[in-house]
Amino acid sequence: MKEKKDFEALIEYNNSYPNGVPYISIVMSTFNKASLLDKTLESIRANKTDIPYEIIVVDDGSTDNTSNVCKKHSAIYVWLEGGGYRSPSIPRNIGCRTARGKILIMQSDEILHESIDVIAKLADVKRGEAHFATVWNYHNGKRLQNYCGPEYPRPLFFLGSMFKEDFWSIGGNDEDFTAPGYEDTYLGEIIKRKYKAEWRHDVVGLHQDHPRPKNLRRLITPSRELYEKKMKELE
Repeated sequence: MKEKKDFEALIEYNNSYPNGVPYISIVMSTFNKASLLDKTLESIRANKTDIPYEIIVVDDGSTDNTSNVCKKHSAIYVWLEGGGYRSPSIPRNIGCRTARGKILIMQSDEILHESIDVIAKLADVKRGEAHFATVWNYHNGKRLQNYCGPEYPRPLFFLGSMFKEDFWSIGGNDEDFTAPGYEDTYLGEIIKRKYKAEWRHDVVGLHQDHPRPKNLRRLITPSRELYEKKMKELE
C-alpha cells in the first residue's frame, strides 16, 4: 500500500497535547463514517482527565468529510490511498505506529464513550495486561444487545487498552486479514493467550447502529475461514 505522504508528514492535526509527549494514544481507523465518527470523537473529548492523550484517526480512503470531522476535534489525521471497505488491520497498525503514547486505547470508530472517565480508567492497565470495555449495541439512546463484557467475555476489541510494547510483541493486528471481519476477534484471542485479559464492568462503550452492506455475509466469508484456520493452528 502506498501512503499519500511521507510518514512523518502524516500528522496534520494535534491539539490534544501540543507541548509534550502524550501518555495515552487513542487509535482508530475509519472509512466513510463521518457522522458516526463525529459523535465518537465528541464523546472522547467529553472525558475529564489530567492524563495527556492524543487521538489518531487513520482514514482508509474516505470520500466524505472525515478530514473536517477530525480537524474539528483536533485529532491526528492520517489519510491512506487505495483503501475502502475491507479489514482495518493495516490502517490500525499504521495508527499504532504513529502513536507516541506508552498506552494504546484501541477502539472502533463508531464506539461512544458512555462516561467521562473512560480514558482515566483504561489508563489503569499494567504491563502484561489488556483491558476490554463492556460494549453494548446502541440505538435511539437505548442500550440493546450486549456484545462483550464480564458476563460475556468475548475478545472483541471494540474498545480497550494495553501497553504499546505489549501490542507490538504479539505482532500488532494480523495483516493476513484483508477482507472485512474477524480481525478484531483474532487480535483479542492472541492477546488473551499471552496476557492477562480483563473485561471491565466500569468501562462502557456504546456501539452506534449503522448500515451494513447487503452482501455482508459473503464479504466476510474469507475472513471467517481465515480466522477458523488460524484458530486451529493455535490449538
